Amino acid sequence: MEKNMWKIIDKKQGSVYRQIMEQVMKNIEKGRLAPGDPLPSERQLAKVFQTNRTTVVRALDELRDLGIIISRQGSGRYVNQTQWGRFLVPRVNWRELFSQRYEPLDDDYEKRVAKRKNQPYFLDLFSSEMSTELLPNILFPAYSMTEILKEEQQMTLLGYLPLIEKIKKYLMDKFHFNFSETELLVTGGGQQAIFLILQTILSSGDAIAVETPSFFYRLALFRATGIRLYGIPMDVEGIDLNKLEASVRKNKLKAVLVNPNFQNPTGNVMSQKRRKELVELCRKYQLPIIEDDVFSDLSFQSFTPQKVSSLHSIDPENVLYVGSLSRVLGKTTKIGWIVGLHSFIDQLAKAQEMMEFSMSVLPQIFAANVFEESYEAKINLVRKELFQKSVVLTNWAKEQQFFELSPIYGGYYAWITWKGKKLTKSIAEELLEAGLGIAPSFLFGEEINGFRINFSRINEKQLPFFKSKMAYLSEQLR
Repeated sequence: MEKNMWKIIDKKQGSVYRQIMEQVMKNIEKGRLAPGDPLPSERQLAKVFQTNRTTVVRALDELRDLGIIISRQGSGRYVNQTQWGRFLVPRVNWRELFSQRYEPLDDDYEKRVAKRKNQPYFLDLFSSEMSTELLPNILFPAYSMTEILKEEQQMTLLGYLPLIEKIKKYLMDKFHFNFSETELLVTGGGQQAIFLILQTILSSGDAIAVETPSFFYRLALFRATGIRLYGIPMDVEGIDLNKLEASVRKNKLKAVLVNPNFQNPTGNVMSQKRRKELVELCRKYQLPIIEDDVFSDLSFQSFTPQKVSSLHSIDPENVLYVGSLSRVLGKTTKIGWIVGLHSFIDQLAKAQEMMEFSMSVLPQIFAANVFEESYEAKINLVRKELFQKSVVLTNWAKEQQFFELSPIYGGYYAWITWKGKKLTKSIAEELLEAGLGIAPSFLFGEEINGFRINFSRINEKQLPFFKSKMAYLSEQLR
């Protein structure tokens, strides 16, 4: 058996047989087990999990019933080559199906964070939203019902026409995109855009590549659709193309999903050279690229290491570009968009209507007003505030010797690594109880020495508290 593939079961974490099932599925998702690969024997698994063979058999039988593995008489059990992810069960157990598809990963840890948020003296650097103090102050006009009904006449399958025009102008001015208005679809945020694309171009059981570590591992939409994720490591320039190509060949990937600007959680910016090479590789294997670019508005501009093109600009025919206002407007205005070839955008628009994902006119009117309200000037103030906060964090990193802060070129996430002990779930929970919430690497599909913090939520008054808790954490990890 491959080293580090299997871990001893912790009975305190819940049902033992469910934990065994999760380990098998996680090893498939990460590419450690490929379709057709044999599983260790029941006796070997019982030994490594430190549990009884009966529990192992129950877990494997459940996986077989779900179509994830198959049994071959006399030769053991194998990863199913044709049915993985389809979850075709002869006996419908709704609770099992729901929990496997929709439960957030590491739900218990996130619940602990949510509970602590409501208590005093807690610094929440776990949250995925920018601090509300930094959100731009956008004034929304009042509309009468008559005016709203009139504006509805400008709604199409692609969205509210005035909003489409403003997004198009914004993308052309900022990124030099060149596309027609029939090549842009308005969606209810960036995540809905990705969900819509996956539902349209993939089938349950299909595999895609993502960078690792990646926030995509936190999204329930992949479990809900039965899509398999294969994590591809990164270096300083971005996704490792040699490992990506090996995974394409081994795992029959159908698409590549990347977050090239201020990657979540590492903050990494993919180099121009790597972007061009990624496009060339995906052309070679005829793989579509989904470019998730929801943080580009928060670039520190001159502080970015180099000028880089969007993947869509390099190859508009094979790259679907996903953008959003949600990161800079908070949860109140979920507006996103997809840019791609007219023929495909048309199909996405029809799929969106069929799924009843189409948005009402009102939030789109508000979003169109964002671009009227000196958006660039207001977002520039946000960038300056974030840059100043990043400087404070960088100065802290220079003052101490244990933690290493990755370069921050934009966005509001920072990635911190160290050389020392592993940050276990129990240590992370101790830190929560001590008043500091962080997002450890185990939430992002990798158990490496790293964690993400949302530095937009640190102010000068909280800095001493942050420093003291980080000093405490360093002692636990040495």
